[in-house]
Amino acid sequence: MNTIDYKAQDAFVKENKTQFDAILRRFAAADTSLSATELAQAYYAAPFAGFKPLADLVNTANQLYRIRDYRVAYFMYRDALAADPLSMLVLKKAANCSFFAVIDADATAQLRAQVKMLQEVILASGDGATPATAYRVVRTSDAYQLLWDVVGVKDVISCNVVATENGESVDELLVQVRDEKEPRSIYVACYGETDADRADFFQRKKGF
Repeated sequence: MNTIDYKAQDAFVKENKTQFDAILRRFAAADTSLSATELAQAYYAAPFAGFKPLADLVNTANQLYRIRDYRVAYFMYRDALAADPLSMLVLKKAANCSFFAVIDADATAQLRAQVKMLQEVILASGDGATPATAYRVVRTSDAYQLLWDVVGVKDVISCNVVATENGESVDELLVQVRDEKEPRSIYVACYGETDADRADFFQRKKGF
């Protein structure tokens, strides 16, 4: 069973803040020498890092994104990343805006590289095939990105909570994957997930 010791992650941020910040700087630069272990340490420590997501700013940027005002939305997303640098959703949206508005090819490539780096961290946490090998994320929006962009999920049919042998709560998602005839179950363990987060899977029938 591939578990995350969140108490150790909390201690890492508090006792090794300089190292944590150094990892974030390297990640922000899409430093390819950053090891998967280092990035995973920072990613799973994120809930304890004191990040303050700019939800109102992101919501406004999302509205602009929907009406294709990509240039203004891009700079809003960049501001949001300054406050919450490990948000896969915001990284992806910023990359898309940069591409669609032809703002900066280098920035587009760098942002997409960061998204891929985070995806690889989550993929390394499990295969999602059983409760014991659930994908492990620190926010539900990261689960969305993985399911839609990597796994190829096009719809979530149902969501149940199951327990692993050690009593951990894991989401069992019955999903329809593109190019597959029959639905299948995928398991996701999200740190600090609430009932509202879980219900949100049914309010989003398509990817971001």
